[in-house]
Amino acid sequence: MKPWVIDTSVALAWLIPEHQHPRCDEHYGRARGQAGLYHAPALWHWQVGQALLLACRGGRLPRAHYERGLELVAQAQVEIDPPPSLHRRSQVLRLAEAHQISYLDAAYLELVVRLNGTLLSRETALLQAARACGIAVEPF
Repeated sequence: MKPWVIDTSVALAWLIPEHQHPRCDEHYGRARGQAGLYHAPALWHWQVGQALLLACRGGRLPRAHYERGLELVAQAQVEIDPPPSLHRRSQVLRLAEAHQISYLDAAYLELVVRLNGTLLSRETALLQAARACGIAVEPF
């Protein structure tokens, strides 16, 4: 089975009620039970934490759910890519420029291209960039 690269929108669908999606729930079950299938760049944990913090501050998530959300993310066996080398950071920059996406989104794109995986995301621009690179995508 091809590896899955997931972005922050997937974790938010796991953790924040207003973002939930049945397909993401299925992926969470698989991520908890099968190591090595789901991947994310090193920035993923920080982005998830930031999104949970903003949801708490905005009153969309109780503080206890923030703490629990961090635990639930830890239970998913998402393989975190090591911090990128200078060469990979340059590749990310080229992808961001070529596809007119953010540098952060390009980090996900670089990873899914390198792994020849499937991208799971809700981010339209990132999904379009992945398609343009010939990458399989699963929007939700």
